[in-house]
Amino acid sequence: MYIRPARLTAVSVLVAALFGVLALAVHTPPASAATPCWKPIQDDWVDDGIIQGVYPLHCYNEAINHVPNDLKQYTGIVEDIQAARQRAARGNLRTTQGHNDAATRARANQDPKRSLFAQGFDKLGPNNANSVPLPLLILAGLALLLIAAGGAGLVSRHLKARKVPG
Repeated sequence: MYIRPARLTAVSVLVAALFGVLALAVHTPPASAATPCWKPIQDDWVDDGIIQGVYPLHCYNEAINHVPNDLKQYTGIVEDIQAARQRAARGNLRTTQGHNDAATRARANQDPKRSLFAQGFDKLGPNNANSVPLPLLILAGLALLLIAAGGAGLVSRHLKARKVPG
């Protein structure tokens, strides 16, 4: 059976789109090795911007060494980890990082309520430091859908051109 080049292109585009969708759908389970001690510190900070747990002192240094560059540049995670390390070294188990003073509580009472939209994004957002952002997954899915639609249009146009007596 002879396959024409246009049909071969359409079929290959559809197969590539199918493999792309399958690649997004396949989720590999995490390795069974123990989680490094720096990871829970970063996850604790990503959760709400506060390190509430108390960890071994060497883990704080490892957490600082493993902070991604974007978090180093645009957030205060390194300073927060250093402050948590100092509290842990002193044995001061207050975990609010200075958020417990009267001025901070007064400011919190004046802050407006978070909108339903922002609350929804907080629930859908990442829960740890290395998860894939939801908007990126949505854009990838949309791109694959558009590629599949283009491939279907190509196949449809090719089939209609073949049926027209010429």
